[in-house]
Amino acid sequence: MPHLVIEYSQKLEDSISISALVSNGQQAMSDTGLFNASAIKTRALPYRDFVLGKNHEGSSNLFIHAEVRILEGRTVQQKEDLSAAIFNYLCEAAPEVPEISVEIRDMEKASYSKRIPF
Repeated sequence: MPHLVIEYSQKLEDSISISALVSNGQQAMSDTGLFNASAIKTRALPYRDFVLGKNHEGSSNLFIHAEVRILEGRTVQQKEDLSAAIFNYLCEAAPEVPEISVEIRDMEKASYSKRIPF
């Protein structure tokens, strides 16, 4: 059920393994102990066109943003710990990236639908 969506500047594909970023992000989510490992879904989305702030010439234009979507019901402390775990993982995995952010989003149980395989 939890979703880890890693958005990143496409330029990063020249310097880091995106598949490793995804698989290790999946592991970082699992390591928190908040979720059943088989329920975690992780994916990455590259962005070719974007603006970072004033986007000064000569800036690196590198970013990673992780959005973690979880069903409502977790405590504030659990969400803070989850955010810190993903943030720390991304900073270690991509030390050359100056813009890294993580956002935890609650999904309402009433409006979440899921097809389960037979």
